Amino acid sequence: MKGIVDVILAGHQPNYWPYPGLIGKIMRADKFLFVSNVQLEKKSWQMRNRIRTKEGWMYISVPVLVKGKYKQKICETKISNNIDWKSKTRRMIEIHYAKAPYYKEYRDFLDDLYIREWVELNDINIYIMNYILKELSVDTEVLYDLNYRFEGEKTALLVDFCNKLNCSVYMSNWGSSAYVQIPEFNRAGIDHMYIDYKAVKYRQRYVGFEPGLSILDMLMNCGKEKTRDLLMDDANFRFSEINGNIEG
Repeated sequence: MKGIVDVILAGHQPNYWPYPGLIGKIMRADKFLFVSNVQLEKKSWQMRNRIRTKEGWMYISVPVLVKGKYKQKICETKISNNIDWKSKTRRMIEIHYAKAPYYKEYRDFLDDLYIREWVELNDINIYIMNYILKELSVDTEVLYDLNYRFEGEKTALLVDFCNKLNCSVYMSNWGSSAYVQIPEFNRAGIDHMYIDYKAVKYRQRYVGFEPGLSILDMLMNCGKEKTRDLLMDDANFRFSEINGNIEG
C-alpha cells in the first residue's frame, strides 16, 4: 500500500502495548502522528491491554489519576504510583510468557521498562510504541501532535492534521467509520481510506488461539522477524478503495 498514492498520514492515541493492527497501520503510512492532545478515554487501550493466559486472557494496565479529572487530556494524565503496578505487571508477564519462544529476547527490555520511574501515561505509551517500531524496523516518519497547533474536532481535526503535515491521504481504522465524514475530507482536497486488521492466527503459548491481544503476545511467540512478516502481509488486512468503505 505504501507509496501507491501521494503521502499517507495515519494518527492514533498512544496505546499501552498496542494491538498488532495499529502497528500494521503505522507500517503502511508515510507519516504517523501520535495524538495525545485529546481527551483521555476511560477504560481504554490507552491505559490497558490484554495478554494470553492458560484460561484465556487478562488485562495488564497502568493505573492513572482520574478523580476530579473528568475532561483531562491524555498528555495531562498522571500515573497513580501509590499502587505497585509495575512489579505486579512484570510478574504477570513472567508467569505467562517465561516459556514462550522469544521471551529471553525481550526480558532485558521488560526489566528496564518496569523499573523506570514513570510519571505520565503518555511517556510510557510512546516509549513502548517507539521501541516496537524500532524493533520491527518500521521506517515511517513519526510525529507528535504536541509539537503543532492543530484545530477542530473529529473529522475537522483530521483534515487539519493533513493540511499542516502536507499529506494528501488520511488512513483510518475501520472502527472509526462511525464518526469519520469522508465528504469533509474531499471538500478539503484530501482523500481517505480505511484499514482493518483481520487478527491473523499464529501459535500462542497456550493451546488454541485467543484473538484481540497486545502485540506483546505476538512478539513473545513469533519474534520480530515473523511479527514483521505477518504485519507487512496485506492478506492479513482489509482495505477500502480510496474514499470508499470496507465491504462485508
